[in-house]
Amino acid sequence: MALGKKDWFNLNPKSVYLTHGTFGASLKSALDNKIEWQKKLESDPFDFLINEAPKELANSRNHLAKYINCNGDDLVYFPNPSTALNAVIKSLNLKKNDEVLTTNHEYGALDRTWKYYSNFKGYNYKKVKIEVPYNDKSIFIKKFESAINTNTKVIYLSHITSSTGLIFPVKEICEIAKNNNILSIVDGAHVPGHINLDINGIDSDVYVGACHKWMCSPKGASFLYAKKSFQDTIDPLVISWGWESDIPSNSRFLDYHQHQGTNDISSYLTIPHILSFFKNNEWNKVNIDCHKLLIQTKDMLKDINIDFLSCSDNEKHLGQMLSFRINAQSKLVRNILSHPSRIIQAQNNIFQYNGIRIPIIIWDNNLYMRVSIQAYNKQSDIIKLIEMIKYFNLL
Repeated sequence: MALGKKDWFNLNPKSVYLTHGTFGASLKSALDNKIEWQKKLESDPFDFLINEAPKELANSRNHLAKYINCNGDDLVYFPNPSTALNAVIKSLNLKKNDEVLTTNHEYGALDRTWKYYSNFKGYNYKKVKIEVPYNDKSIFIKKFESAINTNTKVIYLSHITSSTGLIFPVKEICEIAKNNNILSIVDGAHVPGHINLDINGIDSDVYVGACHKWMCSPKGASFLYAKKSFQDTIDPLVISWGWESDIPSNSRFLDYHQHQGTNDISSYLTIPHILSFFKNNEWNKVNIDCHKLLIQTKDMLKDINIDFLSCSDNEKHLGQMLSFRINAQSKLVRNILSHPSRIIQAQNNIFQYNGIRIPIIIWDNNLYMRVSIQAYNKQSDIIKLIEMIKYFNLL
């Protein structure tokens, strides 16, 4: 396996980092590239922000668009997926008795966003319960389709779920949405750089992804894709120079959302460098090797306990993340369900034991642990994980 590439990253060499899915980890060279852009900006802020920034942003968007298969003018950068999706959700013209259909696997921050606006506007935020282990996408599709009714106006779905690490059949669900004249919104925060992404092939109305997770860009780089037919319905979160612009571009979508005041765009501009790094270092092979190590991890965990429950037994539904249920009665995690703030202390106790960074997650009234495998990981990290799980009696 071509893994163990910790020298590509700035991570503490003494830590065992198994939580890439949480905040990502920047490539050293990408962080250096960000600093180069910052220096260029600061050498002549007026010239750079007035003359150079629009061209460089277009170049970056076009590189990203080619990588994820869409039109560069249908993309706009945001600092994170939550901000991008807030712009979309806030703008939706939904009324009382309208329904947004989703699952019980959605990311907590966006789950709160939907709840806030559904309470504020009076529409229904309806969850289809997808049980684990999730092994058959045809059952998922049938269950989801059966929940659609005449009030369903929006389908919102994660491409790869945060808590449970599952790859959902978004292409099939978006096709169902299109056939029923329902708006489709996909949260793909964990997708770019993790599994192949074909936005035109998925054909969602909206797709949001992060670059600072699995693409390993510096923090603060994500994107919002919207079909041209939907773009003008998204209000800017900040009304600024792009609204009724004195120097409009060919896209109101870009004017509204790209020009919202002075901010640091250097993370956005690292994308061409990162994609060049991916090409030179055969990132597709890195993804494959990470997936193989993840499946080995799953098999090793299953050897500890015959009742081991992962969120899927189907390799096709897993990329580089694996979530599995842990023993809530162990001394380490007892009382966490009634005192969620204790999760942080439990995670810190694990780190103090043998240097492992790994999240403990409350999902569906149970405790789960999620392993992320990235290029810097290797089999010895998994051996340490097994030692820790046995020590704390987590399975």
